Amino acid sequence: MLIWLLVGCTASPLPPTPIPPSIILRVLNRVTYIDQQLLEQFTAETNITIDYHTYNSSEEAYRLLTNSSQPFDLIVVSDVLVEQLRHEGQLAVLDQQQLSYVTHLDPVYRRTYLDPEYRFCVPYLWRVAGFGYKLTKTGRPITSWDDVFDPHYNERLTLLDDARSTLGMVLIKLGYSPNTSDPTAIGAARDWLRERAERITGFAADNGQDLLANASTDIVVEWSGDILQRAATDPDIQFEIPAEGSLLATDSMCIPIDARHRPAAEQFMNFILKPENSAMLAKTTYSSTPNRTAWSWLDPELRTLMQEYQSLENEGRLFRLVDVLPSVRELYRGAWREVQQ
Repeated sequence: MLIWLLVGCTASPLPPTPIPPSIILRVLNRVTYIDQQLLEQFTAETNITIDYHTYNSSEEAYRLLTNSSQPFDLIVVSDVLVEQLRHEGQLAVLDQQQLSYVTHLDPVYRRTYLDPEYRFCVPYLWRVAGFGYKLTKTGRPITSWDDVFDPHYNERLTLLDDARSTLGMVLIKLGYSPNTSDPTAIGAARDWLRERAERITGFAADNGQDLLANASTDIVVEWSGDILQRAATDPDIQFEIPAEGSLLATDSMCIPIDARHRPAAEQFMNFILKPENSAMLAKTTYSSTPNRTAWSWLDPELRTLMQEYQSLENEGRLFRLVDVLPSVRELYRGAWREVQQ
């Protein structure tokens, strides 16, 4: 017995239970549209590593989704691309039981969201298109398209390099729907810009805020969050929504049909939907959050701004882009190529 006890005491301990390797979650999102601390926090809480990729336009996002040798597990894309991907059968159906924090979303999204039951996507953030400018360069507020192209002062103007968005804003200015399929209306928007081509000095792939900050341009057509991030540290940078009306875009979290880690992607979605995290995301990106509970964590200035945007939408001054037929998409692309010539 003594010998057995001695042998037992000197026996090697059982090997530890092996720790499963960390899942690598491939995420695709717009530039300037995340809080790095949130990514790090998610990994710390879940042992899921984020392989984070960005894009500058919906067309670039579509190319990445359809041409990447390795599928993405979670994507953040705007209204038009969500519709297109759904029509093409490229989005997976979500497991609602994994999205416990979806109840914190503003009920208004049940009425206005493209996917009111959140079967394929859940809203992430929303933003408004408008004018960013340096007040010391323009000498006065830029509140309309007539201000942008006012010949009485000589500014440098950069347009957002996005056919649907920029042509859509001009269509609103001209009294048309930004979702029109009428070739005459699309041609009118094209011609209106071409008639003012000498005042256009460039096109930005969703980085107009950087051009404005480094004095490469004086006026840009850009999205609210991008400009407001820069305005937070430079009071000379201003943002205005066109008096004629503009676009409102909701970006959504979706899972591609070929994703390899769907449960992990849904875990990331639910993490973002947690009110504290949604608030942190909104404060970092200066974009509006669809998470109503998160509003109590927001700074009063950002909360007021979001309320103003909602009021403009209720007044019918902000419009959402919707997907159009492939032939009509090509009409917009063709018109945009002519604007850029």
